Amino acid sequence: MPSPSEQPAGRALIIGGGTGLGLGAAEALTRHGFRTFLTGRRAEVLEASAAPLGAGWMAGDATDADTACTVTAEAAAVMGGLDTLVVSAGASAIGGIATETEAGFLRILHTNLLPCFHFCQAALPHMAGGGAIIAIASVVASVPHAERLAYCTSKAALVGMVRQMALDLAPRRIRVNAVSPSLVLTPLTRGIMAREADPAATLAARSAQHPLGRLGTTEEVGEAVAWLASRAGAWITGQDIVLDGGLSLTAARRDINARAAEDPG
Repeated sequence: MPSPSEQPAGRALIIGGGTGLGLGAAEALTRHGFRTFLTGRRAEVLEASAAPLGAGWMAGDATDADTACTVTAEAAAVMGGLDTLVVSAGASAIGGIATETEAGFLRILHTNLLPCFHFCQAALPHMAGGGAIIAIASVVASVPHAERLAYCTSKAALVGMVRQMALDLAPRRIRVNAVSPSLVLTPLTRGIMAREADPAATLAARSAQHPLGRLGTTEEVGEAVAWLASRAGAWITGQDIVLDGGLSLTAARRDINARAAEDPG
């Protein structure tokens, strides 16, 4: 990580930076010479995650507009500015159109879209010199999954928001992109699998869904974020970078096979 006297590669605020994909992004950005500042709901988690990175941190509710302004101002003050914003906050839920409730649907939209909305608005006054915004979306934005109505809808909306903001913010030299991973091994996903009757079999089955034969890692997602934030990604905006081990290819293959079965001639 850069010392206080060194010029950093950038100054990044990571929403949801205490664990999982957000922490993976913070670690990758730190490796690439960025100063980082983490935020999330749990102070004790943030403190533990920030210490090895030499990062600043502040706890708060990412869906609250006032919190977004306060956290962003603190991050800019601590780092001496702000030119990179990473939004990795959200939740998932099971339920299709036949079973999802209005309250459940709105809860997921609220949780998965408001952090990006509020923090992007809060960050703009601090990014007068341009910069990069990266939102962590999901492969389900483009490859729907059964019984995930609210989650798929929210991630598709997030990618749409990214593309629209990229157009609006291009004159300000702010690039906006999404990173959309498939299933990644995080403490959360490991915990969910551990509760299965046969965790090893569950992991093997989920891995086999991907043509590359494995799940993703937080390091791989983090490196994609760091690349988009770096000078190497300086001509990339409005894009959805899908990291899915080939999962979306299998969706196309299933469609082709289904059509072949309907019309074998």
